[in-house]
Amino acid sequence: MKSAYISNIQKFCVHDGPGIRTVIFMMGCPLRCKWCQNPENFYGKPVLMYNQSLCTGCGECLHYCSRNVGVLPETGKIDRVKCIGCGVCTEHCYTRAKTLSGRKMTVDEVFREVMKDEIFYRESGGGVTLSGGEASINPGFCGELFKKLWGERIHTAIETSGCCAPDDLLVFEQYTDLFLFDLKAITSDLHAAWTGVDNVRIKSNLSMLLNKNKRVIIRIPLIPGVNDGMEFERMMKYLVSLEKIKEVHILPFHQLGSSKYRQAGVDYEMEQMEECPAEQAEQYAEICRAYGFTVNIGGWDCR
Repeated sequence: MKSAYISNIQKFCVHDGPGIRTVIFMMGCPLRCKWCQNPENFYGKPVLMYNQSLCTGCGECLHYCSRNVGVLPETGKIDRVKCIGCGVCTEHCYTRAKTLSGRKMTVDEVFREVMKDEIFYRESGGGVTLSGGEASINPGFCGELFKKLWGERIHTAIETSGCCAPDDLLVFEQYTDLFLFDLKAITSDLHAAWTGVDNVRIKSNLSMLLNKNKRVIIRIPLIPGVNDGMEFERMMKYLVSLEKIKEVHILPFHQLGSSKYRQAGVDYEMEQMEECPAEQAEQYAEICRAYGFTVNIGGWDCR
């Protein structure tokens, strides 16, 4: 039985595929998008989250740490070099200043959890969506889980950057009803500068899925000053050239996940970045429509 590290199983979602859905956030990602809202999922293992504003400094948690990991008084940060993410300290943190993000779950454990909401999927035309991190780097887990869901006729979707080996995608693509495929930039150097990798493999995987006649919706995180302007126009021309793309979702940049960077001990370079205003998102939605695409701002909403 395959297993994977899961940071969250979020229920009653309406922006990650049709109908009412359960979204499974898997840990581990080959990209380092500077605007990512889930930095706790960068690494394929549990991450100790520390919310300094909740800490009373009682020191109780320190008595149970086998690595003598404390809080550095001059910075208020955890010593991440020593911390192994075991989570023992969180069991003795009475204010919940310390929590552990991520636990290993088997396919059967996840399947049983998501099937608790089976009635909502069937009544709304919803289902289960894998997110991350990057779920496709765990193809065995994805394949087993989606195969079980297909056996129950539950709709399956995956949110992916497409940054994985082509053979890994093929492991589970036959059991996937919908690919929500990120397109962050079309210029390879720009993509590498803002995500840590170029987009050669990503574009190749997108073409492969389209050639297999899979349903693919392109999702563009709209980042002011990064992929707007002429870069957005280049993305539109690229998508038109693929011919089979019909739907585009625009995801305006926001700062809702910024506090998680501090809690996870990850540097956040976008703290001073202005959020993408609704007017700008609509302006770019109109550009998409001019190219012939059906457009949604903010992701799928079943209402």
